Amino acid sequence: MIPRLYEKDDRVFSNYGICPLYDSITCQVTEELNGEYFLELEYPRTGQWASELIVDRVILAEPHDGAKPQAFRITEVTFDMIGTIAIHAEHVSYQLNQVIIGQGTTATFNSAVGMWNALTAARIAGTNPFTFSSDTSPISGGSLSLNVESPDGLRSFLGGGAGAMCELFKGEFEFDNYSVKLLRSRGTDRGVKIAYGKNLTGLTYDVNMEGCITGVVVFWTDGTVYRQNAQAITNDYAFNHFAVYDASDAFETAPTTAALREFALNWLAENAAPPTLAVEVAFVPLWQTDEYRDYYALERVSIGDIVEVEYPPIGIDVKAKVVRTVYNVLLGRYTEMSISTVRKSLADTISQLMEK
Repeated sequence: MIPRLYEKDDRVFSNYGICPLYDSITCQVTEELNGEYFLELEYPRTGQWASELIVDRVILAEPHDGAKPQAFRITEVTFDMIGTIAIHAEHVSYQLNQVIIGQGTTATFNSAVGMWNALTAARIAGTNPFTFSSDTSPISGGSLSLNVESPDGLRSFLGGGAGAMCELFKGEFEFDNYSVKLLRSRGTDRGVKIAYGKNLTGLTYDVNMEGCITGVVVFWTDGTVYRQNAQAITNDYAFNHFAVYDASDAFETAPTTAALREFALNWLAENAAPPTLAVEVAFVPLWQTDEYRDYYALERVSIGDIVEVEYPPIGIDVKAKVVRTVYNVLLGRYTEMSISTVRKSLADTISQLMEK
């Protein structure tokens, strides 16, 4: 796709905009699941439309293979001595950082839509042109509380922390221009295999204990009474990896040891995690070759999809989720793709403990 430039206040993108940036040197989009989402473009300083590349204008570009074009707002324009203009643009969803939620806001809700409505109702500054939808399940048997201690941007409540929407409702965000969607799972498993001798051209495999949680220390205090409960769940490692969780808001009066233990087990059922596995792969997009032309729908991969990676020389055969992509807009192909094993809850182990 040839990226196109639009005025700063355009939100529809139904026309051709200001100009097509057909003489761009490079243009790529980086997206991380529930994370960063930006475009980088290099343009010749002597190019026809160089003078039109102004901060706050919008570049429309395809973010990954076969995707609907997305709008990226220019936030930085850099000139160098060799005659190149470097453009950095953030997805328009970053405007949610400038929708400020007021201090002291409190609300209860049991769904992602309810949380969104509570947040937007508490807006004290900034315009909010975004719509929201979600197919995640509501909280069963109760509700969650929102307590805003200091003013902050709306986007910070969506992702990035323990109380963020994507963590509370175990969802994955899809930012579609001015539409925000929290989905149970962003991608699908199409049975795509990235394999040695087939389409795999490069691989980095990393197992990391950072973020591993096998137990939790839950505590409750009202300033005078202090109780704690440490609960380990596995002996698979040299020692247990504990998280510490303040459950003071979960109980109005001092809980019993049994109540704290049950709370700890329930918390672990949602948050326990094994070592993280990260795999960065480089591969040939077979759906773009003549040999696989009739099977392109089966071989195409996008962010959020589940793929199988097979590399027998070091015994790798795993299924994992695509969590980060770098897409060459001009060539219409990925330059980088990172996959990671889907986060596990160790639910079977937790269930056994609760039964005991």
